[in-house]
Amino acid sequence: MILILSFAGMLVIPLGIYLYRLIRRFLGVFCKERRLRLQKLSAAVMAAVAAAFSINLFGLWALVVFYTVGIAAVTDVVWLILKKRGYRPGVKADMVYRTCLLPVLVTAVILGYAYVNMHHVTVASYTVDSQKEIRQEGYRIVFLSDLHFGTTMDADKLREYCARMEQEKPDLVVLGGDIVDEATLLSEAEEAFAALAQIDSTYGTYYVYGNHDKGRYASDCDFTQEELAETIRDAGVHILEDESVLLNNELSITGRCDRSDASASYISRKASADLIADLPQEGFHMIADHQPRDMEENAAAGFDLMLSGHTHAGQMWPVGLFTELFDKKTVNYGEKSFGDMHLIVSSGIAGWGYPLRTGKHSEYVVIQIV
Repeated sequence: MILILSFAGMLVIPLGIYLYRLIRRFLGVFCKERRLRLQKLSAAVMAAVAAAFSINLFGLWALVVFYTVGIAAVTDVVWLILKKRGYRPGVKADMVYRTCLLPVLVTAVILGYAYVNMHHVTVASYTVDSQKEIRQEGYRIVFLSDLHFGTTMDADKLREYCARMEQEKPDLVVLGGDIVDEATLLSEAEEAFAALAQIDSTYGTYYVYGNHDKGRYASDCDFTQEELAETIRDAGVHILEDESVLLNNELSITGRCDRSDASASYISRKASADLIADLPQEGFHMIADHQPRDMEENAAAGFDLMLSGHTHAGQMWPVGLFTELFDKKTVNYGEKSFGDMHLIVSSGIAGWGYPLRTGKHSEYVVIQIV
């Protein structure tokens, strides 16, 4: 968090300077030359306020500002190249440029699409081939993560999606963390887990915590960790924190303690090999870890399938691109093999912070193990 705040602080000055330039250009269209001093002062105040509020990189205002500024910067570069090549703009083109109309309209279109995209939940289907001697019909798994309940849907909408998931006739339901977060009310958490627990499956519903579930990022979270755990268990959902459960003598599900939660609690996560040690070697073994990390360790331990969320597939471009470029220890989205282990990373059924998404789509995952 300190690194994020430091990065945001470094952005404020250049952002403020560029915003000042854009706002002065806009005001210059409407202000008389004799009011130049007022124009400069107004632009400086407006730019300073906009830049200051943008220091919260996860806020909606920062999103609007950064997208508008980014598109304006691209527009400025194109405009400069065109003028260098002899382009002489007409009155209308010059007015569109100086009022920053194009960046504002493009940002509005992008955010409008992002809102619709976030609320349109799709199904991501995968087939995992196994060499293990499991039952002939295999197993069907429903996996969802990153609901952040309250951000994009109410209880009625969640129940509608749960009914759709139940139509998949799952043998097992796995909840991959961040079902709630620091902004969720206790009453909302009760609604969310009650709805999710109603998805009928052969072997029940299992849950691993994410980094947001326990409300560690806010001092005024509406529930305690104990109240959340009680809510989950009362709904009939099984919590797994560095624990394994064997089902039907050939299928296992292991749930990890979230790495951020473990770090904040000053506890050490168990080794993957210790979590699988007492399970039958010939069985098919799944491991659910909210954050897609330690894939090589899990594969070496003997797990066949790993399920993760957390990344939101970037949620808003270009976050996912930065993740892929600069964090080689994780996977942003989709399916990838590590030795004999399959990894599936979901983009999540919703998102965090604001109900907007340009990075992939909202989804729940259906996996057929054959």
